Amino acid sequence: MNSPAPKATEPAIHIEGLNHSFGTKRVLKGIDWVLPTKGIVGLVGPNGAGKTTLFSLIAGFLNLQEGKISVLGQSSPVAPALMGRVGVMPQDAIFARDITIFDQLLFLLRLEGIHGDEAEQRAKTVMQQVGLETELYRGAAVLSHGMGKRLGVAQSIIAKPEIVLLDEPTAGLDPANARQIRSLMRELGKEALVIVSSHNLLELQDLIDEVGVIFDGELVASGSVEEVTRRERRFEILLDTIVTPELVVEMKKLSQVQKVEYEEYQLTVDLDAEYEGGLNGALSQLYSFLIQQGVPPHEVREGASLEQAYLRLTGEDQSS
Repeated sequence: MNSPAPKATEPAIHIEGLNHSFGTKRVLKGIDWVLPTKGIVGLVGPNGAGKTTLFSLIAGFLNLQEGKISVLGQSSPVAPALMGRVGVMPQDAIFARDITIFDQLLFLLRLEGIHGDEAEQRAKTVMQQVGLETELYRGAAVLSHGMGKRLGVAQSIIAKPEIVLLDEPTAGLDPANARQIRSLMRELGKEALVIVSSHNLLELQDLIDEVGVIFDGELVASGSVEEVTRRERRFEILLDTIVTPELVVEMKKLSQVQKVEYEEYQLTVDLDAEYEGGLNGALSQLYSFLIQQGVPPHEVREGASLEQAYLRLTGEDQSS
C-alpha cells in the first residue's frame, strides 16, 4: 500500500547542495531546487549539461554522493515508502520484443506490489490513456517509433505515481503523436508533479508551469516561465502595412525594446519586462509607439520567449 501523500505545504522534491561526479568530472555543481506537489516542470539545458544525471538521482538510479534530495517527504529517493510513487520514462525506454505488452506491464506492476484484477485493469486503462489499447496483446516488435514513445509514457504512469519523470517524451514524434502526449501530460499535471526534459522549447513554453535551466552542471535559473523569461519576452506583430526600415530604427530607440526583426508585414520584437510596470508596461510602450506612428497592430502573438531566455542563460545567444 502506498504511503500517505505529503502535506500540501511540503514540496514534492527538495534538493539542497547537490553535487555529483563521474571520476574526476564534476557533472552537477551545488544544485538547490524546490518543486511543487503538482503541475508540469520543464528541465532544459544543452547535451551534457547534467539533466539525465539529475533525473537519475531523483529517481534513485544513482547513489547520492553529496547533498540532499528529499522526495515526497522522504529523506532519500530510494526510501521503501516511495515504491510506486515515482514513475520514470527514460529517453530510450526498451521493451522485450517477443513478450506481449500486457505481460510486461503486469510484471512492472508486480514489482510495485500490485497484482490480480487491479493490475490487469490498470494495464488496460493506461494503454487506453496513450491510445494503444489495440496493441495490448501484441509484442513491442510491432510498434512504430511513436507507439514506442507512448508505451514508455504508459509504463511510467501505470502505478499512478505522484511524481513522473519524462525524458524527451515527444522527441521524434509526428505532430499527432506529440499532441497526444502533451494532452496526457496536462492531465497528469492536475494530480501529480510531472518533470519533463525536452529540447523543444517552443513546445515546453505552452505546456509547463515552471522551468529549470541547467548549464555545465549548474542550475542557472528556475521559477515560473514568466520569471525566467522576464528579460526575453518575444512578440510577433502583424501590421496592415509593410514594415519600413525607418519604423524599425525608431522602434529600437524604445527603452524596453531589446531587438527588432522584420519581414514584409511582420515585426518580431524582444521586450525587456524587468522594468517598472513589467510586461504590461513594455507592451503599453510598444503599442503606444505603433499607434503614434499610424500603424496599429493587426495581430499580436507571443513567440519563443523561453528559447530566448535559454540562449542567454547558456551563453548561446550570439546577439547579446
